[in-house]
Amino acid sequence: MKRGFLAALLLSGASFALACSDTTSTAGAAGLSGTYDVVLSNQLVFVTSQDRDELRVLDLTRSPREFLPAPNPLEPLSIPVIARPDSLTRDVGYDATGNDVSGPYIYARSSGGRGISVVAADRARLNEVTRLATGQLITAFAAHAPVAEGAPSVLYYALQTRPEAAEQLCGPFGGGVVMRQDLPGPEAFDAAALPPALPVFCLKPADTVLSMITLPARANVTDSLVLAIRNVSGTSRLVRAAADGASVEIPYKRPRPVPYAVPTYTDLIDIPARLVATHASFKVSDTETVPAGRFVYVVLDELTCNSSDCEGVIALDNGPDPLAPSTAPALARDVTGAPMLTLKPSAGLPTGLTLRTGLQVRELLSDGVAYTTSIPLLGIVPSSSGEITLFRADERRAFNLDRDPDPKKGPLKASVSAELRDSNEAVRADQFQAITVSEPGCPQVQDATNATAFLCSGTVPNGTYRFVFQGALPGLTSLTRDLTVEDAPLLIETTLATSRGVVPGDSIVLANNAGACATAIPILRLEDQGNGLTRLYPDLSDPAIATAVEPCASYPLFSVRAGPNVKPYLLYAGAESSGSFIQRLDVNEPYTVSSFLDYYAHPDDFDLGLDPPKSPTTYVPAPLTLTMTATIGAQSRLVAGDRYVVTLLPRFRRFVFGVDTGSSSNLAVYTLPASVVATDVEGSSLAFIAYPSADGILQVALESISDNAKNLQYLRAFQ
Repeated sequence: MKRGFLAALLLSGASFALACSDTTSTAGAAGLSGTYDVVLSNQLVFVTSQDRDELRVLDLTRSPREFLPAPNPLEPLSIPVIARPDSLTRDVGYDATGNDVSGPYIYARSSGGRGISVVAADRARLNEVTRLATGQLITAFAAHAPVAEGAPSVLYYALQTRPEAAEQLCGPFGGGVVMRQDLPGPEAFDAAALPPALPVFCLKPADTVLSMITLPARANVTDSLVLAIRNVSGTSRLVRAAADGASVEIPYKRPRPVPYAVPTYTDLIDIPARLVATHASFKVSDTETVPAGRFVYVVLDELTCNSSDCEGVIALDNGPDPLAPSTAPALARDVTGAPMLTLKPSAGLPTGLTLRTGLQVRELLSDGVAYTTSIPLLGIVPSSSGEITLFRADERRAFNLDRDPDPKKGPLKASVSAELRDSNEAVRADQFQAITVSEPGCPQVQDATNATAFLCSGTVPNGTYRFVFQGALPGLTSLTRDLTVEDAPLLIETTLATSRGVVPGDSIVLANNAGACATAIPILRLEDQGNGLTRLYPDLSDPAIATAVEPCASYPLFSVRAGPNVKPYLLYAGAESSGSFIQRLDVNEPYTVSSFLDYYAHPDDFDLGLDPPKSPTTYVPAPLTLTMTATIGAQSRLVAGDRYVVTLLPRFRRFVFGVDTGSSSNLAVYTLPASVVATDVEGSSLAFIAYPSADGILQVALESISDNAKNLQYLRAFQ
């Protein structure tokens, strides 16, 4: 992510304060200042030190790991570049088998700048080879490595307005242009002999290229570019173009996002994107290898997106043959064969994206044992909330860590667990089914505990509910009686009586400081006193009850409890408190948890939207309605205060983690991540994330990091 987006985020008071505060670096002090971008080349991590107009270089082959030293070993190596660098890119290359290889150069530019620094990336050189002056505002750039021995590196950059050299191709008026600059290798570089930059793609009026990549380049074949374009009119589009000067766009499209609808590919729209990435070749099975550049991953452009699906990452499919890419690329399908769901961060907006093959991550599955798994293609997305999301880019879907560790058993299905407890929260020995949880049309779940469940995996929300049988009504407990008057009335606030649904047949329980009366008194009737209070009249017509409560007549406290016949269940969401009370329920009265559930994940057996379609399908189209019902209310089996604790088990846990930025942490300023790179370093899978808020880089050990937690271990800061 580039500086314009991050600068806005850094203006928040908290982030600004943290960026200016002191922090203890755990390793590799280099005096960084302005770490807006990182790029990886030849096992070297180049990072902007914007305020110093230079780049610093973290050497991943050194032990201990540190920034490369200058000729004076007391100082880190500094590579002077253009003023205020905040964006980096590199020569991207692929070998004969599609593996990612580094080219000879990296490139630096600044937001609002008109020049590009070309830096030799070989560790024997590491110097600015030349500085290209474009004369126009540069908005994006990308490059690819030489495609054959003796061939040049090729740099593409997008200009906001057309230089004179582009007027013959594009005309003197209109929008900007994408230029191509060939660069010979550093060993034979002669700035005076550089060929002129050539226009290769003309932009429409008011267009700006936000991000661009080159698809895998081949000898004797015109390069293909993918451009994320935003127009001042408030629209964005993603296109593929051949760098041949013809300015022909092949638009990437996706089905129009419609809530609760399975995409049919009949109504396609432009894709608003602000960041673009692609991948090296990766192997998904012994018989299938995905070629480099087949999928293009994009971060959606929230500024110009006007649909219901505007945040996160999606993938587009160029087709299986890289030599003949599809002329109608569209939204990719995930590993199930269904249209891919947008991969959204749990909070904040994406601030970076990288894809890397062959890395390993630590997965803590349903058995609680940690497994290290090799991922064919891993996606890493930092977000403005400070969280980092990992996803299965090879499957085009999120990680699901809540699954059976034995792949032969398949994924765990969404389920329900119900546990019967007494009024003291002790688990009752005699458990029995009395709860039904249902999404109509979905298959029955076989492993529900003490419940009957019909659920579609990938839609069930996470939550805990309590069905309290004849429980004390919240807000109507430990009320006082005025014992100084004869026949002390039982008074409660009328608003509470109404909201809690107090009805004749409910129970009054008298109490003192020593405890409650053993016998409850039924309520005969209620009478509004006209002063905001309602009087409860006890029903003492039963001689047995009258005799049993006589010793309690002088008790100063009382509570109101749901009666056994009318709505005996009190339903709570989460803890049993006044704030979490939902409503009273009758036996066999369903409660609707949600009537607008959509699919947030595709399980392995997902069968909606397949091509060709499957019939009949196991899953049902959204929106889905989820209800819960208590089916038993017999006092012979339940006593007052018994409660069913019902836990919805989505069986879906994404791989999201954060950084412990607490006051006791030496990572307190690592709050706002930006761009990210990742690689294997001597068998260790490591990610390196730039943090503008800290003027530093954070190294993350992917085989050790804990998901869904704030981490302090297995992180190493370089500042």
